[in-house]
Amino acid sequence: MNRHLRHPAAACLAGSAALLIASVAGAQSTRSTSDWRQSDRSSIQQEERYASPQSFAFELRFGPYSPEVDEDPASGGSFEETFGDGQRFYFGMEFDWLPLRIPFVGTVGPGLGLGITSASANAFEAGSDVRAEAEETSLTIMPLHLSAVVRIDELMRRTGIPIVPYAKAGVGMGLWYSVSGPRLARQDGVRAQGITWGTHLAAGGMLALNWLDRRASSQLDESTGINHTYLFGEWMYANLDGFGSRPQMHVGTSTWIAGLALDM
Repeated sequence: MNRHLRHPAAACLAGSAALLIASVAGAQSTRSTSDWRQSDRSSIQQEERYASPQSFAFELRFGPYSPEVDEDPASGGSFEETFGDGQRFYFGMEFDWLPLRIPFVGTVGPGLGLGITSASANAFEAGSDVRAEAEETSLTIMPLHLSAVVRIDELMRRTGIPIVPYAKAGVGMGLWYSVSGPRLARQDGVRAQGITWGTHLAAGGMLALNWLDRRASSQLDESTGINHTYLFGEWMYANLDGFGSRPQMHVGTSTWIAGLALDM
């Protein structure tokens, strides 16, 4: 009698065990199919978790520069007449301090930039349209800006997509001077040099290069504190026109900039 009473209990136990095994197997199967989708994401998050703190960014910047000198009617087209209408080469650097991180957005902070560009040509002989072979005239412009910088890097940190959009807005300043021969040029007895204030706007995107070799990137972070290396492209509008006041030398431009950036 006791033997017969044990059979239903044993059968129930066996059924429960089989159901438990099937459930575990199904869960493992489901997990295995989704793990490949999450492996890259988890590795990115783990790298970010153990990366050194990120508070600063540094940029090397290159691009064409065409000063808007002749946009001021008072110039009378003198810049293009003297130097031609070709693009000039621009080289610059920028240092950003990014102390604030906004959840699900990215980092925010001030950025300070400095650049230089120059145009040169043979000077005109006094009172004529003939250029003097032995004398050169040049115009050098050094654009500076102090801007608020927003780098939207949370998408990269959370998903591993190596794209970081960013934007900048602030105040700009152009230091400029013109040299004719061995000395500063003069017009009506006044030396051709000055400072023009204005606004600075920029927007662009950065491509993080860490995915090319994650192990080397981690070693670089450990040895130097550099978290990421980027290539970037940016539209820059330096509206250096004296905020519309006159007389002012218009030394700003609207152009595309490319370069290399590091954050640390």
